[in-house]
Amino acid sequence: MKKKIICIVGPTASGKTGLSIELAKRIDAEIISADSMQIYKGLDIGTAKVTKEEMQGIKHHLIDICEITDKFSVADFKSICYDKINEILSRNKNVIICGGTGLYISAIVDDMNFDEEEVDIEYRKYLENLAKENSNEYVHDLLKKIDPVSASEIHPNNLKRVIRALEFVRNSDKLKSTHMREEKERILSKSSKYEFLIYYINHDREYLYERINKRVDMMIKDGVVEEALKVYHMNLGKDNTCMQAIGYKEFFPYFKGEDTLDNCILKLKQETRRYAKRQITWFKNKLDVCYLDGKKDTNELVNDIIESANY
Repeated sequence: MKKKIICIVGPTASGKTGLSIELAKRIDAEIISADSMQIYKGLDIGTAKVTKEEMQGIKHHLIDICEITDKFSVADFKSICYDKINEILSRNKNVIICGGTGLYISAIVDDMNFDEEEVDIEYRKYLENLAKENSNEYVHDLLKKIDPVSASEIHPNNLKRVIRALEFVRNSDKLKSTHMREEKERILSKSSKYEFLIYYINHDREYLYERINKRVDMMIKDGVVEEALKVYHMNLGKDNTCMQAIGYKEFFPYFKGEDTLDNCILKLKQETRRYAKRQITWFKNKLDVCYLDGKKDTNELVNDIIESANY
């Protein structure tokens, strides 16, 4: 019999953390974080990282496991996450995976294949220089001409993923989108030893945006500007993941004296709302989710999950 693994997903500020903790208390579970930024030590306020008080004694995993200077891939996450699942289950505890990084969730649920791809350093530098000399959109347009499906799924400002998709075509003579489709077919043809039950917290779009704006206001009060300044002074370079993270890079123009703090706060709210929109698209299109009514209170949602999952 397959072991049930509950996944709590949704866009930023949708209430995933609180729901996962209350559910964990009810079903004797531990929580694995599926957030690509909460893995980094020191990035607390800007990533809305769960605090010790908020954990309420529930054990959390894959938080604060990397230094800001470390490189960490989705393949790394998949490997460590599977190890943690087995470890938690070996202690007769249930597992909840909670997070908003869609690719991390898909990597686990779909057992995605991350074979090492050959890297053409010269070609990568060529594309990076094209972006510097022209724009990110210019490089994104190159991808759109070659692989419109991948281009439609990757934001122009996500230069790393755009370049990787172009590299994939160059190195394998196959479109990234074709590879992903074949992977999905491979996944569907095999069985997992786990049964992943994915619950998506669904909110009215305007209400979600209101929650996002309020969260940003709270982050400002809690000191996210000071946290962003520390990241800025580290001067890690544009390729560093943390330097590009939403919640930090929006304040860099203020630190440089190029913009006002108020404008940067408005920009952060805008970018967070855009990110939430991309998350919504991923979860609704890439995963088979069970929708939860975000208008219900936490206890009602916990009851809905327990009844649906037959716990």
